[in-house]
Amino acid sequence: MRNSASSGGERKVAAALLDGYPFHALSTVEALAKRADVSNPTVLRFLTKIGFPRFADFQAAVVMEVQKQAGSPLQQIDASRSETPEGANLYQTSLRRQAEALRLTAEAVVPAEVDAFVALLANPRHRIQCLGGRYSQNLSRRFSRQLAQLRADVLQIEPQPGFHHEPLLDMGPRDVLVMFDYRRYQPDLFAFAQLARETGTRICLFTDDTRSPIAGIAHAVMSAKEGLISPFGSRIVATAQIETIIAAVVEADRLAARQRLERIEELRIRLAELTRLAENRTGMDE
Repeated sequence: MRNSASSGGERKVAAALLDGYPFHALSTVEALAKRADVSNPTVLRFLTKIGFPRFADFQAAVVMEVQKQAGSPLQQIDASRSETPEGANLYQTSLRRQAEALRLTAEAVVPAEVDAFVALLANPRHRIQCLGGRYSQNLSRRFSRQLAQLRADVLQIEPQPGFHHEPLLDMGPRDVLVMFDYRRYQPDLFAFAQLARETGTRICLFTDDTRSPIAGIAHAVMSAKEGLISPFGSRIVATAQIETIIAAVVEADRLAARQRLERIEELRIRLAELTRLAENRTGMDE
Protein backbone atom coordinates (compact mmCIF):
# COMPACT_ATOMS: atom_id res chain seq x y z
CA MET A 1 0.00 0.00 0.00
CA ARG A 2 2.82 2.41 0.85
CA ASN A 3 4.48 1.66 -2.50
CA SER A 4 1.35 2.81 -4.35
CA ALA A 5 1.48 6.27 -2.74
CA SER A 6 3.24 8.88 -4.88
CA SER A 7 2.50 12.22 -3.22
CA GLY A 8 3.07 13.23 0.36
CA GLY A 9 -0.66 13.33 1.04
CA GLU A 10 -1.15 9.80 -0.30
CA ARG A 11 1.71 8.54 1.85
CA LYS A 12 -0.04 10.04 4.88
CA VAL A 13 -3.25 8.20 3.95
CA ALA A 14 -1.37 4.91 3.56
CA ALA A 15 0.34 5.39 6.92
CA ALA A 16 -2.95 6.18 8.67
CA LEU A 17 -4.57 3.07 7.21
CA LEU A 18 -1.71 0.74 8.09
CA ASP A 19 -1.05 2.15 11.56
CA GLY A 20 -4.62 1.43 12.67
CA TYR A 21 -5.55 -1.45 10.40
CA PRO A 22 -8.30 -2.57 10.06
CA PHE A 23 -10.16 -0.08 12.29
CA HIS A 24 -9.07 3.14 10.58
CA ALA A 25 -10.09 1.58 7.26
CA LEU A 26 -13.58 1.00 8.64
CA SER A 27 -14.23 4.56 9.77
CA THR A 28 -15.50 7.31 7.44
CA VAL A 29 -13.73 9.21 4.67
CA GLU A 30 -13.90 12.32 6.85
CA ALA A 31 -12.41 10.58 9.89
CA LEU A 32 -9.62 9.02 7.84
CA ALA A 33 -8.80 12.33 6.16
CA LYS A 34 -8.67 14.08 9.53
CA ARG A 35 -6.42 11.38 10.98
CA ALA A 36 -4.05 11.61 8.01
CA ASP A 37 -4.25 15.44 7.95
CA VAL A 38 -5.28 15.51 4.29
CA SER A 39 -8.41 16.41 2.30
CA ASN A 40 -11.26 14.03 1.54
CA PRO A 41 -10.42 14.03 -2.22
CA THR A 42 -6.86 12.94 -1.39
CA VAL A 43 -8.20 9.88 0.43
CA LEU A 44 -10.53 8.97 -2.43
CA ARG A 45 -7.83 9.58 -5.04
CA PHE A 46 -5.44 7.22 -3.25
CA LEU A 47 -8.07 4.49 -2.93
CA THR A 48 -8.89 4.78 -6.63
CA LYS A 49 -5.19 4.37 -7.39
CA ILE A 50 -5.05 1.07 -5.48
CA GLY A 51 -8.11 -0.28 -7.25
CA PHE A 52 -11.16 0.92 -5.32
CA PRO A 53 -13.31 3.47 -7.18
CA ARG A 54 -15.59 3.88 -4.15
CA PHE A 55 -14.82 4.03 -0.44
CA ALA A 56 -17.57 1.44 0.13
CA ASP A 57 -15.73 -0.99 -2.20
CA PHE A 58 -12.55 -0.57 -0.17
CA GLN A 59 -14.35 -1.18 3.13
CA ALA A 60 -16.10 -4.28 1.75
CA ALA A 61 -12.70 -5.70 0.75
CA VAL A 62 -11.30 -5.00 4.22
CA VAL A 63 -14.22 -6.74 5.93
CA MET A 64 -13.82 -9.76 3.63
CA GLU A 65 -10.12 -9.96 4.48
CA VAL A 66 -10.79 -9.79 8.23
CA GLN A 67 -13.46 -12.45 7.89
CA LYS A 68 -11.08 -14.70 5.92
CA GLN A 69 -8.35 -14.34 8.54
CA ALA A 70 -10.78 -15.25 11.31
CA GLY A 71 -11.21 -18.73 9.88
CA SER A 72 -14.21 -20.96 9.36
CA PRO A 73 -15.14 -23.95 11.57
CA LEU A 74 -13.53 -26.16 8.92
CA GLN A 75 -10.26 -24.25 9.26
CA GLN A 76 -10.50 -24.25 13.05
CA ILE A 77 -11.12 -27.96 13.51
CA ASP A 78 -7.50 -28.97 12.93
CA ALA A 79 -6.15 -25.96 14.85
CA SER A 80 -8.20 -26.80 17.94
CA ARG A 81 -7.04 -30.42 17.84
CA SER A 82 -3.36 -29.49 17.48
CA GLU A 83 -3.60 -27.29 20.59
CA THR A 84 -4.75 -30.18 22.79
CA PRO A 85 -1.75 -31.93 24.42
CA GLU A 86 -1.45 -35.57 23.46
CA GLY A 87 -2.86 -37.85 26.14
CA ALA A 88 -4.57 -34.97 27.95
CA ASN A 89 -8.14 -35.30 29.16
CA LEU A 90 -10.21 -33.22 26.73
CA TYR A 91 -12.84 -32.33 29.33
CA GLN A 92 -10.28 -31.06 31.86
CA THR A 93 -8.28 -29.26 29.18
CA SER A 94 -11.39 -27.48 27.92
CA LEU A 95 -12.46 -26.31 31.38
CA ARG A 96 -8.96 -25.10 32.22
CA ARG A 97 -8.79 -23.11 29.00
CA GLN A 98 -12.15 -21.53 29.68
CA ALA A 99 -11.02 -20.62 33.21
CA GLU A 100 -7.83 -19.11 31.81
CA ALA A 101 -9.81 -17.15 29.22
CA LEU A 102 -12.01 -15.75 31.99
CA ARG A 103 -8.95 -14.78 34.04
CA LEU A 104 -7.24 -13.04 31.12
CA THR A 105 -10.43 -11.20 30.18
CA ALA A 106 -10.86 -9.98 33.76
CA GLU A 107 -7.26 -8.75 33.87
CA ALA A 108 -7.67 -6.89 30.57
CA VAL A 109 -10.84 -5.03 31.63
CA VAL A 110 -10.71 -1.25 31.31
CA PRO A 111 -13.08 0.07 34.05
CA ALA A 112 -13.86 3.25 32.12
CA GLU A 113 -15.02 1.17 29.14
CA VAL A 114 -17.34 -0.89 31.35
CA ASP A 115 -18.67 2.26 33.00
CA ALA A 116 -19.44 3.77 29.58
CA PHE A 117 -21.19 0.57 28.53
CA VAL A 118 -23.37 0.45 31.66
CA ALA A 119 -24.15 4.18 31.61
CA LEU A 120 -25.64 3.90 28.13
CA LEU A 121 -27.72 0.85 29.06
CA ALA A 122 -28.95 2.13 32.42
CA ASN A 123 -30.09 5.55 31.19
CA PRO A 124 -33.93 5.38 31.14
CA ARG A 125 -34.06 8.02 28.39
CA HIS A 126 -32.44 5.59 25.97
CA ARG A 127 -34.20 2.92 23.96
CA ILE A 128 -32.13 -0.26 23.75
CA GLN A 129 -32.14 -2.44 20.65
CA CYS A 130 -30.16 -5.69 20.51
CA LEU A 131 -28.84 -7.55 17.47
CA GLY A 132 -26.69 -10.65 17.02
CA GLY A 133 -25.42 -12.63 14.07
CA ARG A 134 -25.61 -16.23 12.94
CA TYR A 135 -23.78 -17.64 15.96
CA SER A 136 -24.39 -14.83 18.42
CA GLN A 137 -28.13 -14.21 18.16
CA ASN A 138 -28.74 -16.49 21.15
CA LEU A 139 -26.50 -14.24 23.23
CA SER A 140 -28.39 -11.20 22.00
CA ARG A 141 -31.75 -12.75 22.88
CA ARG A 142 -30.54 -13.76 26.33
CA PHE A 143 -29.22 -10.27 27.01
CA SER A 144 -32.33 -8.46 25.75
CA ARG A 145 -34.70 -10.69 27.74
CA GLN A 146 -32.80 -10.14 30.97
CA LEU A 147 -32.39 -6.41 30.39
CA ALA A 148 -36.11 -6.04 29.56
CA GLN A 149 -36.94 -7.31 33.05
CA LEU A 150 -34.89 -4.49 34.57
CA ARG A 151 -35.88 -1.50 32.43
CA ALA A 152 -38.36 -0.36 29.78
CA ASP A 153 -37.79 0.14 26.04
CA VAL A 154 -35.71 -2.95 25.26
CA LEU A 155 -36.19 -4.52 21.83
CA GLN A 156 -34.68 -7.55 20.11
CA ILE A 157 -34.01 -7.25 16.37
CA GLU A 158 -34.36 -10.67 14.81
CA PRO A 159 -31.71 -11.16 12.12
CA GLN A 160 -32.93 -11.94 8.61
CA PRO A 161 -30.99 -12.49 5.37
CA GLY A 162 -29.65 -9.03 4.61
CA PHE A 163 -31.54 -7.75 7.68
CA HIS A 164 -34.76 -5.78 7.65
CA HIS A 165 -34.30 -2.09 7.07
CA GLU A 166 -37.37 -1.21 9.16
CA PRO A 167 -35.53 -0.91 12.52
CA LEU A 168 -33.25 1.71 10.98
CA LEU A 169 -36.18 3.90 9.97
CA ASP A 170 -36.94 4.95 13.53
CA MET A 171 -33.45 4.91 15.01
CA GLY A 172 -32.02 8.15 16.29
CA PRO A 173 -29.97 9.83 19.03
CA ARG A 174 -32.05 8.32 21.84
CA ASP A 175 -31.25 4.77 20.70
CA VAL A 176 -28.50 2.44 21.88
CA LEU A 177 -27.78 -0.53 19.62
CA VAL A 178 -26.20 -3.47 21.46
CA MET A 179 -24.46 -5.72 18.93
CA PHE A 180 -22.84 -9.14 19.19
CA ASP A 181 -20.26 -9.98 16.53
CA TYR A 182 -17.61 -12.70 16.83
CA ARG A 183 -15.35 -14.51 14.40
CA ARG A 184 -16.23 -15.00 11.62
CA TYR A 185 -17.33 -11.38 11.50
CA GLN A 186 -20.37 -10.63 9.36
CA PRO A 187 -20.20 -7.89 6.71
CA ASP A 188 -23.98 -7.38 6.95
CA LEU A 189 -23.70 -6.66 10.68
CA PHE A 190 -21.01 -4.09 10.01
CA ALA A 191 -23.14 -2.48 7.28
CA PHE A 192 -26.11 -2.32 9.67
CA ALA A 193 -23.90 -0.72 12.34
CA GLN A 194 -22.70 1.91 9.87
CA LEU A 195 -26.25 2.88 8.93
CA ALA A 196 -27.31 2.95 12.59
CA ARG A 197 -24.36 5.18 13.46
CA GLU A 198 -25.42 7.63 10.72
CA THR A 199 -28.76 8.12 12.54
CA GLY A 200 -26.99 9.23 15.71
CA THR A 201 -27.52 5.87 17.40
CA ARG A 202 -24.86 4.89 19.93
CA ILE A 203 -23.38 1.40 19.56
CA CYS A 204 -22.33 -0.97 22.34
CA LEU A 205 -20.46 -4.03 21.11
CA PHE A 206 -19.76 -7.48 22.51
CA THR A 207 -16.96 -9.16 20.54
CA ASP A 208 -13.86 -11.34 20.88
CA ASP A 209 -10.26 -10.33 21.52
CA THR A 210 -9.40 -9.86 17.84
CA ARG A 211 -12.33 -7.41 17.76
CA SER A 212 -15.04 -7.11 15.16
CA PRO A 213 -14.68 -4.31 12.59
CA ILE A 214 -17.68 -2.73 14.33
CA ALA A 215 -15.34 -1.85 17.22
CA GLY A 216 -13.97 0.99 15.08
CA ILE A 217 -17.31 2.83 15.15
CA ALA A 218 -18.67 1.66 18.53
CA HIS A 219 -19.01 3.91 21.55
CA ALA A 220 -18.25 1.12 24.03
CA VAL A 221 -16.72 -2.33 23.51
CA MET A 222 -16.56 -5.48 25.64
CA SER A 223 -14.05 -7.96 24.20
CA ALA A 224 -13.69 -11.57 25.34
CA LYS A 225 -10.72 -13.91 25.31
CA GLU A 226 -11.57 -17.22 23.70
CA GLY A 227 -10.68 -20.58 25.20
CA LEU A 228 -10.78 -22.32 21.84
CA ILE A 229 -11.31 -26.07 22.06
CA SER A 230 -13.98 -26.76 19.43
CA PRO A 231 -14.19 -25.67 15.79
CA PHE A 232 -17.09 -23.38 16.71
CA GLY A 233 -15.21 -21.38 19.31
CA SER A 234 -16.47 -20.67 22.80
CA ARG A 235 -19.00 -18.21 24.21
CA ILE A 236 -18.43 -18.93 27.89
CA VAL A 237 -16.58 -15.68 28.51
CA ALA A 238 -19.18 -13.76 26.49
CA THR A 239 -21.96 -15.24 28.62
CA ALA A 240 -20.09 -14.24 31.78
CA GLN A 241 -19.75 -10.70 30.42
CA ILE A 242 -23.49 -10.54 29.79
CA GLU A 243 -24.22 -11.58 33.37
CA THR A 244 -21.74 -9.00 34.67
CA ILE A 245 -23.23 -6.15 32.65
CA ILE A 246 -26.74 -7.11 33.76
CA ALA A 247 -25.58 -7.08 37.41
CA ALA A 248 -24.02 -3.65 36.87
CA VAL A 249 -27.27 -2.29 35.39
CA VAL A 250 -29.10 -3.51 38.50
CA GLU A 251 -26.59 -1.70 40.72
CA ALA A 252 -27.02 1.49 38.69
CA ASP A 253 -30.61 1.78 39.94
CA ARG A 254 -31.48 -1.09 42.24
CA LEU A 255 -34.76 0.47 43.40
CA ALA A 256 -36.12 0.85 39.86
CA ALA A 257 -35.02 -2.69 38.98
CA ARG A 258 -36.71 -4.08 42.08
CA GLN A 259 -39.95 -2.23 41.39
CA ARG A 260 -40.03 -3.54 37.84
CA LEU A 261 -39.38 -7.13 38.95
CA GLU A 262 -42.16 -6.80 41.55
CA ARG A 263 -44.55 -5.61 38.85
CA ILE A 264 -43.53 -8.53 36.61
CA GLU A 265 -44.25 -10.97 39.44
CA GLU A 266 -47.65 -9.36 40.06
CA LEU A 267 -48.51 -9.68 36.38
CA ARG A 268 -47.33 -13.30 36.30
CA ILE A 269 -49.62 -14.22 39.20
CA ARG A 270 -52.56 -12.28 37.74
CA LEU A 271 -52.07 -13.90 34.34
CA ALA A 272 -52.06 -17.37 35.90
CA GLU A 273 -55.30 -16.60 37.74
CA LEU A 274 -57.04 -15.33 34.61
CA THR A 275 -55.79 -18.33 32.63
CA ARG A 276 -57.33 -20.72 35.18
CA LEU A 277 -60.63 -18.85 35.02
CA ALA A 278 -60.61 -19.03 31.23
CA GLU A 279 -59.87 -22.76 31.33
CA ASN A 280 -62.74 -23.33 33.80
CA ARG A 281 -65.10 -21.34 31.62
CA THR A 282 -64.10 -23.35 28.56
CA GLY A 283 -64.70 -26.59 30.46
CA MET A 284 -68.19 -25.46 31.51
CA ASP A 285 -69.12 -24.55 27.93
CA GLU A 286 -68.19 -28.04 26.79
